[in-house]
Amino acid sequence: GINDNARLRLANQGEVGEGGGAAGDLYIDIRIKADKQFTRDGDDLHCWIQVPMSWAVLGHDLSINTFDGEKTVSIPAGCQPEDTVTLKGLGVTNIRNKDERGNLIAHVNVLI
Repeated sequence: GINDNARLRLANQGEVGEGGGAAGDLYIDIRIKADKQFTRDGDDLHCWIQVPMSWAVLGHDLSINTFDGEKTVSIPAGCQPEDTVTLKGLGVTNIRNKDERGNLIAHVNVLI
């Protein structure tokens, strides 16, 4: 659940000081590589799914891959292009509170 461009400080884990002095601090700069399927906004993950027009009109259930394994997304009947379907608690774990997770938000692209 760490953010891009974050910096971690590890106290006393750096180089030993001159003449055997105390070790300094080690700083680690975090860069998060972009994912092909998901984008991130805070603790929420976003993905885009393509559905045929008949599924958008009538509704349909489909499976998508998540970081928690395969999950079912229910496309509601009457779904419009650019509508979203939210899967609660399938986003990124909050770095400050391990009991909180963001959501996975699936953006629906209707194929015509």
